[in-house]
Amino acid sequence: MSTLSKPIAVRFDEDLVQLIEEVSSGQHMTKTDFIREAVLEKLEDMYDLAKADDTYKEWVGAGKKTLSHDEMMKRYG
Repeated sequence: MSTLSKPIAVRFDEDLVQLIEEVSSGQHMTKTDFIREAVLEKLEDMYDLAKADDTYKEWVGAGKKTLSHDEMMKRYG
């Protein structure tokens, strides 16, 4: 990732700003760092979910089967 940063403007309502200030302060973080980490976590979660969906589709497309939790418990207790 580049070490140069580019500013971006985001508008939040007062209640959300207050919550961000409280939580980031409690975590000993700046608001900027807190928001940056939250956005990065969201992007990583979205990427992971998309990758998991693609992998599952490949698995099923290859004719492989999955078992539900209940089926696994019946088989292996």
